[in-house]
Amino acid sequence: MHHLLYLIPVLFVIASTTHAADLDDVPVIDCHVHLWDTNRPEMTWPREEHVKLYKPFLPTTHTPICRANGVKGVVVVLSGQALVDNQWNLNVTAHNARLYRGVVGNMSKAIGTDAFQTLFTKLCEDKRYVGYRLSGRYQDELPDSLIRDLKLTASMGRTVDFLVGSYSLNDVDEIARRVPELKIILDHFGGVQLDGGPHDQAWLRGFRMVAKRPNVYCKLSALYGRFKEQPAPENLATYKPTIDLALECFGQDRLIYGSDWPVTTLTGDYKSVINLTKAYFVDKEPSLARKVFHDNAIKFYGIRDHETE
Repeated sequence: MHHLLYLIPVLFVIASTTHAADLDDVPVIDCHVHLWDTNRPEMTWPREEHVKLYKPFLPTTHTPICRANGVKGVVVVLSGQALVDNQWNLNVTAHNARLYRGVVGNMSKAIGTDAFQTLFTKLCEDKRYVGYRLSGRYQDELPDSLIRDLKLTASMGRTVDFLVGSYSLNDVDEIARRVPELKIILDHFGGVQLDGGPHDQAWLRGFRMVAKRPNVYCKLSALYGRFKEQPAPENLATYKPTIDLALECFGQDRLIYGSDWPVTTLTGDYKSVINLTKAYFVDKEPSLARKVFHDNAIKFYGIRDHETE
């Protein structure tokens, strides 16, 4: 019996090490990366006052970082709201479609207008245009024209990212109810703010509410960005309650990883944020990490799975 007691700590270490090794083998798909060129006058974000971010971040810089961190696929998310940037993001990544598997554009300024259908249909001619983000709001309500365009989006097999702010969690819940065939994802934990305190109760109620909609997913992204003051904490304990909550509410099949690079560089480099996120899964079943870092991205965005080719 005494011999068995001595073995328990050893077995625990072996088990944990096995999980860590399994994580290294997961073919990571990063579903929230921004690319921009500050030399382009069309670009709307970042702006000059964002001093640390106001420089080009392009595939020539990002691709080697992916290679160094075991990232096998990327979904690029348009950083601003300029409609011309939808095509620019497709163009700037077209040379390496194996890595840059999808582009999430931004149709905030077109959704619900006469311009939407023509522009959206044209963009969808490129299979890598997996959907768009709504980050700015230009209608007071949720007009029938907006619902019309969201139904078209669903019929074309595309998705919608919501940057919660201009659109509230209540709005997302209403849209998910009215267009149940539309795949929706909350960017950055649905806009949660941490800043050292407990979760805001109104946000918490909204987060739990919208998670009940089976067509709504949650992006485990922008951990550092949950803090207004930068640099943010880099220890897992700070973020664990929020990740626990997301896992509890959305389950293992509706959580997707995203780094939010290069905004993450306000706190730490690419390696630090991916390792921080991976650390959460070290004592979990390897299948959970596989889903969050790979499988769920394939399912939600409909991107190619090069691992099976």
